[in-house]
Amino acid sequence: MFFLKRNFLVLVFSGLFFCSSFLLFSEETQFVSPAASTNLPESAAAKTIPVATADPVLGNRIAKISNQLREIPKDAEQIWREYDITPYTKGRKFLDGSQPEQTIVDWILRQTGTKIWHSAPFGILTVEADKLYVYNTKNVQLVVADIVDRFLHPVFANESYSIRVVSLSRPDWLVRGHKYLQPIPILSSGIQGWLLDKEGRNLLLQELSKRNDFKEITSQHLIPNGVAHRISSKQQRRYLRDVQPNSSSTNGYAEDWVTIDEGYDVTFVPLAVMDGWRTDAIIKLEITQIDKMIPLQIDAPTTTNPRQRIEIESPQVAKFNLDEQIRFPKEKILLLDLGTIPLPNLQQTTESGNILTGLTKNLSASKRANILLMIERVNVNNNTQNPTQPNPVSGNNMYWNNRR
Repeated sequence: MFFLKRNFLVLVFSGLFFCSSFLLFSEETQFVSPAASTNLPESAAAKTIPVATADPVLGNRIAKISNQLREIPKDAEQIWREYDITPYTKGRKFLDGSQPEQTIVDWILRQTGTKIWHSAPFGILTVEADKLYVYNTKNVQLVVADIVDRFLHPVFANESYSIRVVSLSRPDWLVRGHKYLQPIPILSSGIQGWLLDKEGRNLLLQELSKRNDFKEITSQHLIPNGVAHRISSKQQRRYLRDVQPNSSSTNGYAEDWVTIDEGYDVTFVPLAVMDGWRTDAIIKLEITQIDKMIPLQIDAPTTTNPRQRIEIESPQVAKFNLDEQIRFPKEKILLLDLGTIPLPNLQQTTESGNILTGLTKNLSASKRANILLMIERVNVNNNTQNPTQPNPVSGNNMYWNNRR
């Protein structure tokens, strides 16, 4: 009897062990080893990660993924439109390698914001050299259609704009020039904006030209309506950032050499408003200047030289950023005072008619200057008729700026 009971218990435990092993084997087939899928260390491989999708292209993934193409969502009554932009991209002259269609997309994203294209309701915005594809609500399509028309309008294609840059060592020019200026709102802190008529512009320049610190550089470029004009001039500064022990190195330490870009990047894009008497101007300016390199002596002892010290450097960097979109009447001149800002004294500059090159040759040792920008419409075809001027408006409806 005892023999039978013992055999019974052995059979029971063997059956339980077999069932447990089967269940464990079945569960493990639903898991993927981290070491096998991501080459993690063996210690991390002990932890299993559940697999939600075994995709033939993407491999084993935690996320639930579907490769079935379903109907495009239209819960917000979205509509599909294709805009022919060839009158702008093919009918204008652009520099080789430029992407004028991207200027349209950048302007749309600036007006609508990027969030509207990456969140509900579902939307699509993509562009080719000859077509702009948009899927969104009616209200968004109206905004897009207005922007595209502004780029394609045949009357506005005849308009061009110029930038004049003036440098002064001190901002006290405003004391005598204030009477010619009409202020407008500017979003960027430290920046002031005004409007002038042509007579006031001439009188102001006469006042400024009497100063010993006055420097003027007139751009020879005419920037057509809707065309992005970019000027970039940068040079690399190499310096030793850090040292770390390394027995294979000659001095016992590995040197960490890095570079920092010093220079400026200017972008200007004018775009006429459909009312025909105002213009939006995007002005972007990024400046990076190395004021000085601060030397630091780091202890780096070795067996052969226990008192060794290596000099590294820490850069003292000054930066300036401007990103404004300003609406102003075409018959006026837009004047921006950027304040007293850093301007790097670059040894090499680009050959693309650099409007800031002359400034860097006349700055003091402090590498600072009060910079004024004048933007105005030029070489308008007098035979073309602009749309009728609407009723007078005021406030931000007339002098409007925007930054998203």
